[in-house]
Amino acid sequence: MKYYSAFAAFFFLSLNAISAQSVAELESRFNRSSSKNERMNYAYQIAEKSIATNAKKASDYAVRANLLAVEVGDKRKEADAAVMAADAEYRLRNYKESAGRFNRAWNTARNYGFRDLVLSSAEKLQDIALKQNDLREALKWSSETVKYLKESGGGARGGGESLRKLENQLAAAESDNRSLREQLASATGQTQLLENTYQTQLKEVEQKTQLVLSEKDVALSQASQNVLRADSAVRVNSLRLKNLTEAQMIDSIVKAQQERIIQTNKTQLAEAQLEREQIENIRNILGLVVVFVFLLAVLFYARFRAKKRTANELSEKNALIEEEQKRSNNLLLNILPPAIAQELKARNKVAARKYDQATVMFVDFKGFTNIAEMLSPERLVEELDLCFCNFDNIISKYRIEKIKTVGDAYICASGLSDMNASPSDMVKAALEIQDFLLGLKAERMSQGLPHFDARVGIHTGPVVAGVVGAKKFAYDIWGDTVNTAARLEEQCDSGRVNVSEDAYWLAKYEFEWQHRGKIAAKNKGMMDMYYVTGLKQY
Repeated sequence: MKYYSAFAAFFFLSLNAISAQSVAELESRFNRSSSKNERMNYAYQIAEKSIATNAKKASDYAVRANLLAVEVGDKRKEADAAVMAADAEYRLRNYKESAGRFNRAWNTARNYGFRDLVLSSAEKLQDIALKQNDLREALKWSSETVKYLKESGGGARGGGESLRKLENQLAAAESDNRSLREQLASATGQTQLLENTYQTQLKEVEQKTQLVLSEKDVALSQASQNVLRADSAVRVNSLRLKNLTEAQMIDSIVKAQQERIIQTNKTQLAEAQLEREQIENIRNILGLVVVFVFLLAVLFYARFRAKKRTANELSEKNALIEEEQKRSNNLLLNILPPAIAQELKARNKVAARKYDQATVMFVDFKGFTNIAEMLSPERLVEELDLCFCNFDNIISKYRIEKIKTVGDAYICASGLSDMNASPSDMVKAALEIQDFLLGLKAERMSQGLPHFDARVGIHTGPVVAGVVGAKKFAYDIWGDTVNTAARLEEQCDSGRVNVSEDAYWLAKYEFEWQHRGKIAAKNKGMMDMYYVTGLKQY
């Protein structure tokens, strides 16, 4: 385990060193080159190799590649470089700059018709909006994606049912979001109304308090004046006391003191009452403020919960949209080869292509009509499904493209697009198919049930492949090579693999052969045919 860990560390360090050396070499070529086309390609390659390890460098060189692509008029490279520059800023978490670049990439890709870049840019813009908790912006880019798919014809070809589901789900999301926004607006309006009400009540309490304070100030002023008048009266009385008897003087002094005490008590009582009223008013104001703050906190918490719920619902809707997109893509890949499906998504159509050396195989069951009469329709379909599913598994191992089934006939081809072009692999697949049918035959015979025997014809030559029609379209091949493979199958004995001379010469040294000589084929004349008897043993 210790040696394995050391070896793994050395392996990854070596890979990093090779990658760094490759980027340095590309930078050197970029600096030495004087051709705009070469500089554009080198800048794009540097950005592409640096995106995972040095996003800042990838951003700089992607911008250079974009500007050079504009100058040389390479629209595809211009759009690709714009998307890569935006992605580099996204990796650096410069979301504002990344959003601006993805927006420009979106517009560029739409103008030039690069659908894959349009969809990837919209997806990134939606993701950035969600990271910034801008639900309105995220919903906008979801709507823009659906709108673009509709305008570009995404609903008519390649997963129309999934797009309609996507539109229905987005409409439901928008309806739910509108409802939530209306509830939030209603809650906000109630908050504002409550705030205005409490503000009015606070103003009224302040006015009443001010009025009471004014009244108490007046009362205090009057009490002070009364004290002054009492003092004046005392001074006057003191003058009079000089002319009074001792008993009268004592009586006057006592009365004056009692009057002063009474006035002082009244003043103290008025001040105490005013203080109590002020404290009560302050307590009432504080109570109102506490209630108001509590209600605001409740409303803000409700608003936060509603916003969070809206974000969760929008996230769920987006997850459903992504799942439907994946299902639509998988369905398209199950119908068409990967390269053809990619072209159909990017251009909404597929150009027919010629392949100079394709190998076509026909598999047909002998006596199918008689066996069909012996089995119920359900049982017959089960048997065909069992056979064709195993055929699919066998040809998938050799990267052979299934074309179609017609009744009991099974047609496949290699050498198309990025699929395997070797006739040897087609012959190996044919032998495995016959071995499978031989084992199934033994099992059915032991059970006393009908069984299938198949004839196989293989021919190599030029074909034309493509998608035709506007509804229920399918990938198909045409040409004399297809007809010749069918004639070879017709001239084959059950349980054997019949190969044309052209295919024989391309796979001659890997198999054992039985030359059948020249045999007449319908509309083809005399043809050399060969039976494959097995793999060559060395």
